Amino acid sequence: MSFSYPNGQQVLHNINFDLERGKTYALVGPTGGGKTTTASLIARLYDPTSGTVLLDGKDIRSYSPQERTHKIGFILQEPFLFTGTVRENILYGNEQFQNYSNEQLADVIQQANLDGLLERFDEGLDTKVKASGDSISLGQKQLIAFMRAVLRSPELLILDEATANIDTVTEQLLEEILQNIPETTTRIIIAHRLNTIESADEIFFINSGQVTRAGSLNDAVDMLLHDERTS
Repeated sequence: MSFSYPNGQQVLHNINFDLERGKTYALVGPTGGGKTTTASLIARLYDPTSGTVLLDGKDIRSYSPQERTHKIGFILQEPFLFTGTVRENILYGNEQFQNYSNEQLADVIQQANLDGLLERFDEGLDTKVKASGDSISLGQKQLIAFMRAVLRSPELLILDEATANIDTVTEQLLEEILQNIPETTTRIIIAHRLNTIESADEIFFINSGQVTRAGSLNDAVDMLLHDERTS
């Protein structure tokens, strides 16, 4: 699979790798190396210039947007929210809980171990959110995106610098939540802080259009240091 932007700049060249259900994968590499682009192709935010992305053995293009939304959760570094409440934002695209009362939804949130995140909002589910982001912090926006994704129980969960604007106590809470999501959920983590990927089953190093299996965390660190010395 290869990918080029409309301006002709090729970001990925003939990459090919598989992900196993239930495992945790980390994508590391220098800024601009192609980590987010790779994750975006996996989630079909982009289509490859050539080649195919397979999801459960099927061309990802054969799934409807609704099916992809159910199967894939993607938490961006700067998530998209709309004007409304925390409740409306975390239930966006999630029909399963739309008719739940706040009390029923609070129980679901507690069962998913997300109640500690909801406590970060002064008015809980009724906390006002503005699309401009002025009403809440960027860290809180990431928490909303995290709750939105986890409540959908996706088969594939992608976190792109999802803890970049969150304090260390909350980051530890997120890690505990991730450890308790279904074992069948595949996780992809993009992070600059290497301590956040220590528990990954496999690490991929992405740079110069290539995706390379990095092996251990120490191997990934060596690759990053080598890249910095030669760039």
